[in-house]
Amino acid sequence: MAKRQPLPRPLAVKEVLLGLMKPLGWEHLEQQSRIRQVWEQILPREVLAHTRLLEVRRRELWVEVNAPAWSTELQFLKPAILLALAKSLGPGAIRDVKIRIGTGKPQVRDEEGVGEIV
Repeated sequence: MAKRQPLPRPLAVKEVLLGLMKPLGWEHLEQQSRIRQVWEQILPREVLAHTRLLEVRRRELWVEVNAPAWSTELQFLKPAILLALAKSLGPGAIRDVKIRIGTGKPQVRDEEGVGEIV
């Protein structure tokens, strides 16, 4: 008679949840949510209306603005933005904010004025 295989050790709920979250990119979604929160807290409403968060690539936050004047405004706000992101995400999570001039398409916002990272 064949020897029975030992049963696997019990897993902690935390391990099971982490195993489920990683393939779905939940950690990435959490980072996007935190970036969105910081972005909306730091930027004045008049600037926020002319920006669109695009993506995080190589620890750089890419942002689109609809006119060169808003790019200049973001350059002035960049130190405060990076400081707030470091406090929220940890040091080095976002090392720079890259700004590009876009097509002028405004950020999609709901009735509370909250948009989403495209």
